[in-house]
Order: sequence, then structure tokens, then C-alpha cells
Amino acid sequence: MSMGRKLRELLKQKKFLTSPGITTPLHAMIVEKAGFDFVYVGGYDVSLTLLGLPDVGFITETEMLNNARHIARAVNLPVIADVDTGYGNALNVIRTVQDFEAAGLAAIHIEDQVAPKRCGHVAGKVVIPLDEAVGKIRAALDARKDKDFMIIARTDAIAAAGGGLDEAIRRGRAYARAGADMIWAEFPTADIEQPQRFAREVLAEFPNVPLYLNYSANLKWHESKVTFEDFAAMGYKIMHVSLTGMRSTMMGMWDYAVDLKARGAQAEIDFQNRLKVHPMGAFHEMAGFSKWKALEEKYLPADEVKKKYDGAVGL
Repeated sequence: MSMGRKLRELLKQKKFLTSPGITTPLHAMIVEKAGFDFVYVGGYDVSLTLLGLPDVGFITETEMLNNARHIARAVNLPVIADVDTGYGNALNVIRTVQDFEAAGLAAIHIEDQVAPKRCGHVAGKVVIPLDEAVGKIRAALDARKDKDFMIIARTDAIAAAGGGLDEAIRRGRAYARAGADMIWAEFPTADIEQPQRFAREVLAEFPNVPLYLNYSANLKWHESKVTFEDFAAMGYKIMHVSLTGMRSTMMGMWDYAVDLKARGAQAEIDFQNRLKVHPMGAFHEMAGFSKWKALEEKYLPADEVKKKYDGAVGL
């Protein structure tokens, strides 16, 4: 079963799917171990984590692809990746789809901003003409070899110059009409009426097209009483909490670094005492050292393995 098929089967089996937004293979492995059904890789996360640059179109297809490939290889979960605008026009989208599908992903999402794009929740966004955006979705659908590989069409029209909710609804319908597997509107504020109306008006014409929601770290959903179940009831079938891996890593690393600077070795002693009773304390096990040792014993000469391990200190 391809990962695209696996994701589609999950959508049939469950009312909705959620996951933290992550950046690295290690993050993805933690998400899998925690019991989630899929992995989401965001462009903002990867740009800031790998390049130290903001989400304004600096990251390239090659950089995002290589990272996504490593993530897909590290877990047995469907992986959805952010591919920004598809890294160009409809012709560039063809290569992008082929590359990410070949890398073992389940789905990608393509947005309708001009290039270079910007994070969906910062000022200065501009969207391309609707007919050009539709052409990019059609090119993406035609480019895939496995029809289960999902093409998610995202519109940033709500907060774009000259846009608004009505334009986003128009685009959402057009992308569904073009055959997109899932529709995503980026909501710039935590105004529940926007996702409610978008879902109502798009699903009125296309009741069988699932919707995607970014439970964004930049918004105020966490201050409201709106739950994942509430969004699912509107028609949003896949949701991710954005920037989760990046934010939790930043917070944890900052706290440790400040403590180490202030208290020296005692900070590491106290940290290690906490870590050894934490589920992530067995990081050698998560890394798979025991599995690779077993493969050494299976494939390498027995005397070579014996020499490597007899008297050696460590695992």
C-alpha cells in the first residue's frame, strides 16, 4: 500500500486526523512513537531550522525535498509536506510533484501566492490570477504517477492584497472543480466565522471534498474554546498544529542553555536525572543501535563483529 493510499484509508476510517507540525526526522519519529497517524512538514519550520531564515521564499525545492525524503524514510506514517508555490509555475510544479512522490511522501500542498511567497500570517502576500492557479493544480494532478498521491490546494487569498473571504471561497471551489484532493484556506485570524463560512459554501457545491485546517501557532485558537472536533464537524478532516516541533525545540533548548550558563555542570546533572526517567531518555534505543547491531551479526563476518564488541565500552 502506498503512503497516499494509507492516508486515504485513514481518512475513511476516522472522523478526522491531527498531528503536530514538525521539522526533522527525529521530530517525526517522536510523533510516530506518540501515536499520531501522519506527519506534517512545514516550510516555515524547515526554513528557520535548517537555514536560519524566515518563511519568505528562501528555501529551495532541493532543500525541502531532501529533508522530506529523510523524514519519510524515518517513519512508517504518511507524510504531508509544504511545497510553497510548487517552486515556480505549472511546469515547475510538474517536477515538484514527481520529486516528492518519488521521495515516498503521501501528499503535498501547493499555495496560490506569487513567488517569492511569504508566511500565510504575515503582511505582504499577493496571490496569482485564478486561472494560473487552477492550471498549477491541473498540472500537479497530471504529473503524479500514483493517483492516491494527494494534491492539497491551498489558498492564501483571505489575507492577500485585493483578496478576502469571498475570493478564497471562489478559489476553493475552483480548485475542487479542477480535481484537487483536498482544499485548504489559510485563515489569518482566529475568527470562527471564517472557517465556518468557507466550509459551508465550498462543501455546498463539493460535499465530498475534504478540507484541511492549519491550527496555527500564530493565531489565537488556543485561547478559544474551539476544539478539533468542532472543526471536524464543519468538514475539516485533516488538521495540524503548526510549528510544534520548532517551537518546542526552541523553548526546550533555550531553557537548558540559560540554565547551563547560570549553574554550570549542576544544570546538566539535574537535566540528566530528569531525562533518564523520561520516555525520550532511551534515545539510543530510538536511534536503533540494537537493530543495526543485529544486522551486523547477520551480514558481517562473525570474527569481525566479535572483535568490534568484545571489551568495547558502551552499548
